Amino acid sequence: MHKKIKTIIKILAVAAIGLNGLAFAEEEQHAHEMHKWELGVSFGYANLKTEDEEGANIHLHLLKRLEGDGIQKYFSVGFGAEMIVTDEKHYGAMVTLAAHPMEDLVLSVSPGFEWANHEDHGWEREYATHLEAAYTFDVSEKYHIGPVIGYSKTSEAEHYTVGIHIGIPL
Repeated sequence: MHKKIKTIIKILAVAAIGLNGLAFAEEEQHAHEMHKWELGVSFGYANLKTEDEEGANIHLHLLKRLEGDGIQKYFSVGFGAEMIVTDEKHYGAMVTLAAHPMEDLVLSVSPGFEWANHEDHGWEREYATHLEAAYTFDVSEKYHIGPVIGYSKTSEAEHYTVGIHIGIPL
């Protein structure tokens, strides 16, 4: 993994753990009402390891939290899209299954397709699996924000992302 990404991931992990500890130290924790839908947007940095390129990353998702009192309340399902801006554009579309093992932690797996426009081959489409982890902090009742890291793999390529996630409960 690229040294810059490792350093950024370590910093975000330490920050998330430290802020989580502060939240637990508060006498009165916030009452986080589970919302049914979330529109999420992530902005960040992408490292296309196989192509030795770097660029900006934009990731969108729309997730519906499963309802009920059982284990299903810890899961969401939905759709996602991703765009990586480099000299050669990369796009992704995926179906997402997210787990919420802790109140503010979201782990997701998203199978889908990635399209890349390579100068020598034109547009290519491949199956991709996208993994993501986000830790969020409620800023208000209208949105939350926090660090996000991601990894995506096709049969021939892989990329890493790190950025900021903004979630809007609907």
